[in-house]
Amino acid sequence: MSDESRTYSSVALDDCLERISECLEHRRVIKANIQSYVNDEESWDSGLMPLLCEYYSINYRYMELMNDVILSAPYVNEETNKEEILLDERTYTMLHSYSKLMIVDELELKYKHRINLFVQ
Repeated sequence: MSDESRTYSSVALDDCLERISECLEHRRVIKANIQSYVNDEESWDSGLMPLLCEYYSINYRYMELMNDVILSAPYVNEETNKEEILLDERTYTMLHSYSKLMIVDELELKYKHRINLFVQ
């Protein structure tokens, strides 16, 4: 199977860099919350700590994969004149899955535990 037939999608390099920045910001918030709640037994019983740890882990894996992606050689899309990176189906699927899991966890943190990951 050639590399071209395995290509699934492309993503703008600027979008990758923006997403990495957002993930780093969220990771700082999650880490601070983990440090704040780690010794609180109620946070373990309520499911907050497992959720924080899960989010941190998913964020970490997403960032590892995204760092690999941005190290790929970009090309300039002639239509948009922007640098883009080609993703194979496996990478695209993993990034998409991690993103969906983080969204679910963010919603649960917000509505069940009143924790917002966005720094204002």
